[in-house]
This record gives sequence, structure tokens and C-alpha cells, in this order.
Amino acid sequence: MAYDNKKPTVIESKKTKALRIFLAALYFIEVILTTFPFTWIIDDNGEYRQYTAFEFMVRPSGYHSAEEIKIALLFSIFVIFPLVCFFFLVLSKGVVKNYVSYACSVICAVLITFGIGGTIAMGAVISLLLYVFILFFTTQNLLMVLADNRAE
Repeated sequence: MAYDNKKPTVIESKKTKALRIFLAALYFIEVILTTFPFTWIIDDNGEYRQYTAFEFMVRPSGYHSAEEIKIALLFSIFVIFPLVCFFFLVLSKGVVKNYVSYACSVICAVLITFGIGGTIAMGAVISLLLYVFILFFTTQNLLMVLADNRAE
């Protein structure tokens, strides 16, 4: 009895390819949205100021407390996860890309909702809405890939 080490091939139709590219574009837009105002914070002068995710990640003066490091890690997730999903969608044609997209969308949506909470700004609101659309289109992409592969 011989061992068959062939990898199963995943069939990708034109519709699923177009949807995969559309999802990659949505993740690219998510990365761009992190440069928009993401949250409101009270600064040292007692005034409200809007910050972007990049402003929390990159601090030329450094981090002075554990709270600042925690906030920087939280906001770095909003930049790193969409980048990872973008490259998964561009480079992968398997079913794994859909599961990575689900995980990224759910984690980022939960962190925007509960991590930022009441200090949410316009960039985070638009990001949250886009994550809902991404979840919908990822479901469509997964169902289309599975239907294409069952047809074969």
C-alpha cells in the first residue's frame, strides 16, 4: 500500500477570485483607516484629543508606563491583523484564508467594541462597519469555494 502525498487542490472560480481580491482591498482600506482618528483621550492639559492607531504605536518619546505599552499593543493589533489578512488573501488560494479572515474580523471587532469602548472615534466606527461587511463577504467566499470544490 503506497502513501499518496498529493495535496488536495482547491478550485477557484472567477467569482471567488474576484471576491478574494475584493476582500483583500477591504483589508487594505482597514489599514488605511487606522490613520484616521480612532479614539478620544484626555491629554495632560485636560482637553479631549483624537488619536490614531499609528500615534499610539509609534511614539518618538517612548513609553513611560505599563498602561501606555498596553494601549500600544492594543492599537498595534488594529494595524497588524488587517495586514496579515491582506497578505493571506493575496497569496493564499486555500480555505485557510477564510478562517484567518474570520478570526481577524471577530477579534478586531470585539477589541474595537470592548477595548476602546465609549471613546470610539469616526475611524474606528467605519472600521467596525467594514469588519461586519468583511465577515459577510468572507462567508460568501467560503461557501463559494466549498461549492466549487464539491462540484468537482
